[in-house]
This record gives sequence, structure tokens and C-alpha cells, in this order.
Amino acid sequence: MSDTDPGVNVPLPATRGAALGVALAALAVLAELGEAIEDEWSYVTALAEAGRARLGAAAGPDPGVPLAPDRAAAVAIACAETARITDAHRAIDWLSTFPAVVELALAARDGSDAGGPASSAPVAS
Repeated sequence: MSDTDPGVNVPLPATRGAALGVALAALAVLAELGEAIEDEWSYVTALAEAGRARLGAAAGPDPGVPLAPDRAAAVAIACAETARITDAHRAIDWLSTFPAVVELALAARDGSDAGGPASSAPVAS
């Protein structure tokens, strides 16, 4: 059985809060699938809890902040990839990596999270 579904489509989240919402939904699906392996239930539960905390921190305190189109696309693509997973063991693997992917997409330290251009000014050392 294949772990791919070419028809999966996730809408682009317009804000950091919307990105958090779609990412949390994707994480929940992964956790539910991973929980099918009874011997891994507590591990899956811990991964999901850590993932939710990590995603919440990455989204930041203001959910209304607009998300740059490239960052929105990165979150949507990551969520679409999780929707293609059908194997419980692969879901567990993704539980540990998916939050890091979304965190990277949302970690805009250069000001580009509001849709503006990234600063090209050199960093003072």
C-alpha cells in the first residue's frame, strides 16, 4: 500500500494562527494513526504533546500576524505530506519531525513573517 495520495490539498494559511490550526490538525491525525500501535501508545502521546507545545511556541503570541506567502506554502505543503501517510510507523516518525518543519517555516526572525521583504543588512558581530 502506498503512502501517497496525489489529491491532497491544504489551503494556504493567511495568518500565524491559521498556520497553527492546520498544523495542529495534521499533528492530531498523525498521533491518531500512531496510536494504532499499542506498544508505542505512551511514546506517541508524549511526542504529540511535545509537538503541540512546539507548534504553539512557533506560532507566537499573536495569531493574527499575517503569514508571508512562501511561509504559508511551506506549512501547507508539510501538512499535505502528513495527510498522505497511512502507515502507523511512518506516522510516528513524522510526529517527531513534523513540528520541526513547521517551526522552521514559521520562524521568521528577519521580518518576512508579515509578508515584507527580508532584510539584507549585515549582522553586526
